[in-house]
Amino acid sequence: MGNRSEAYDFALFEDRHGSALPQIEEQPQQQAAPQRQPQRAPRRRPRENVVELPQEGAKPAAKPQRHPLRFIVATVFFGVVFVTVLSVVQSQVLLTELTEEINNTASQLEEAQSLEIQLEMQAALLMNDAQVEQFAASRLGMSKISGAQVTYVNVAQEDQGTVLQDVDGGSLLDQLVAAVRSWFS
Repeated sequence: MGNRSEAYDFALFEDRHGSALPQIEEQPQQQAAPQRQPQRAPRRRPRENVVELPQEGAKPAAKPQRHPLRFIVATVFFGVVFVTVLSVVQSQVLLTELTEEINNTASQLEEAQSLEIQLEMQAALLMNDAQVEQFAASRLGMSKISGAQVTYVNVAQEDQGTVLQDVDGGSLLDQLVAAVRSWFS
């Protein structure tokens, strides 16, 4: 390849004083290992289009003041968001605890119902008719009904009723209360 320099502007590499950087000669490509040159730090060129202001008359830039009302509103807003997030987390924790408590109570209820069924079956085995009669006779001293235990009651006479309170008179208030009771009965 030929060395074409028309695409490059070498004026950028010149010093400000007009002297050019030293030229590097081309070496043939047949050489086994090219020699390395020490790397130089690139020179910083001052910008030509920057205008510097004199420091004497310039005041340091003042920090813009913030409005206290904005600060208060922002603080209240973040406080409300924080409290809302905390309440959601707390409600989820309470919901989890209550769900766990309900599950534990439900398992205890199932165990109690199972125990009740077992005890009822055991009681039914212990309390058949023959065993109840034997228990009543041996421990309680009871016996089966006999003719000596039967008592007859005569109900041939009519029943009689006795009036304990006089209803036909009474005060005006008693009559009013009686009238109201009769409406609702």
